[in-house]
Amino acid sequence: MGVLLRNHVSWTLRKVVLLVFCLGCALHFLLGEKEDIIGMVRINRAKEEVCSCHVSREAIETETLTKRAQNATMKDWRNLTAEELGSLSVLGRYLYLEEPLGAPQDRTFLILIWKKGLYMEQRLLYEFTSKRKDPFARCSVRNCKLTYEDEDVRIADAVVFHLHTTPGPQDFPNRTRASQRWIWLTGESPFHTFMIAEDKDISHYNGYFNWSMNYRMDSDIPVPYGRTLKLADGERPNITIDYFSTKSKLVAIMGSNCGGQNGRWKYVHELEKHLELDTYGGCGKLKCPGHFAIDCSALNQYKFYLAFENGNCPEYITEKVWWNSFHKGVVPVVMGGPKESYRKILPPNSFIHIDDFETPKDLAEHLKALSTNRQAYNDLHAWRSEYRVSNEHAYFQSPIYHYCRICEALNHNDPKPKVYNRMQDFWKVDGHCPPPTWKDRLKKTNQ
Repeated sequence: MGVLLRNHVSWTLRKVVLLVFCLGCALHFLLGEKEDIIGMVRINRAKEEVCSCHVSREAIETETLTKRAQNATMKDWRNLTAEELGSLSVLGRYLYLEEPLGAPQDRTFLILIWKKGLYMEQRLLYEFTSKRKDPFARCSVRNCKLTYEDEDVRIADAVVFHLHTTPGPQDFPNRTRASQRWIWLTGESPFHTFMIAEDKDISHYNGYFNWSMNYRMDSDIPVPYGRTLKLADGERPNITIDYFSTKSKLVAIMGSNCGGQNGRWKYVHELEKHLELDTYGGCGKLKCPGHFAIDCSALNQYKFYLAFENGNCPEYITEKVWWNSFHKGVVPVVMGGPKESYRKILPPNSFIHIDDFETPKDLAEHLKALSTNRQAYNDLHAWRSEYRVSNEHAYFQSPIYHYCRICEALNHNDPKPKVYNRMQDFWKVDGHCPPPTWKDRLKKTNQ
C-alpha cells in the first residue's frame, strides 16, 4: 500500500513539474525570448506522449518574421511598393504600418533645439493655447529631455535645426561627438524650406545632417500633419451617420495666402464661374475668426472643402485636409501632389482629386451631381466605419508629437551611422514637385 501511495505521489509530482515546464516554454515562446529554449520531456504512460516542448532560437526567429510579414500585409492597406516599404525607418513602420515598437532603451536622451526652441514653443509645446504641455505626456517613451542651451551641444544626443528659420550653415555649432544625431526639421514643402536664409541652395547643407524630419513617410522621423489609422474591431462605430443630411451648403475654401506655385487661386476663380463657392479668409469676402488658434466652425456646414495646397509636392497634405475636411465631416477636393500619393496617405475613397477632371467646369458638374445624390455622397464617408484620422499639427488645439517622435527615433531607429551627403536628391522642387497640368488642359479646351 505504501509503495502504491509513493508511486501515486511521485506520478502526481511529475505531472506538476511537467505542467510547469510546458507553461514556461509557452511563456518564453510568447514573449519572443532570443535564447535557446530546449527541452524535451516525454512521459511514457501507456505509450502516450503527454507533452513535448522543444523550441529553438531559429524557430522563434522564423515565427517572429512570419508574424511580422503577416502583420505588415494586414496593416499595409496603402499598397506600398517594396521600395517604399524599404524606405521606411523603424519609426515610419510604426506610424504607417502600425508595427509595434520594442522596449525603450535603459537611458535618458538629451535633445537640443538649436537656437529656435523658444520660437517653436507656441506650436510644439503650447499647441496654440495658454498652457505649456509636456511633450512626452502622450508619447510611447518618456526617457528624453529637452534643452535650448547652446553649451549642451557637447553632451546632447540629438541636435535639431529648424531650416525654415535657420540663417544658414554658418550658424551651426562645431560637432564634437560623432555619435550625435543632427536632425533637419521642416514642416514646409521644398518650395518654402527656407524663410530667412539668403542662401536657399539645399546642396550647401550636404554632409551636415544624419536624420531628416518632415511630413514624408520616408523621412527618418516622419511628422505628418495627420495620419490614417485602421480601426480595431472594438473601435468600429455601430451606427451609420447620414452626412448628406447634415450639410446645407455646397463648397467652401479658406485662405490667407492668395498665391501658390500651382495656380490654385486661378483654378478657384475658374471653378466659381460654374457653381456657388464660398471663400473665407483674406482671399475672400467671408470672414472666420482665428488663424491656427481658433477653429472656423462655419466650414462644418459644407459638403465639400477645396483643400488646395500651395504646391504640387507628393505627401504634402496639410490641415486643409485633416482638419478643415475630415475633422468636420466634409469631403476634401484636393489639389497638390499626384493622386497616387494621396491614395497612400488618406482613407480609401475619401477624397476627390482635381486631376480626375479635364477642366474646373467638369469638376463643378461632378460636385453638383454629388450634392443631390444622398447615396453617392455618403459613400465618400463610408471609410469612417473602418478607419479614423489623427490630426497631429497643433492647429486649433489638436495634438502634436514632434518631440515625442524624436525621442521614439532615438530609442528605436537604426543606430548605424548615416549622413545626407546629397540633400538635393532627397529634398528638391525639380522632378519632385511638378508644375500643374490643369492649365494646359484648360487651354486646349478653350482653343
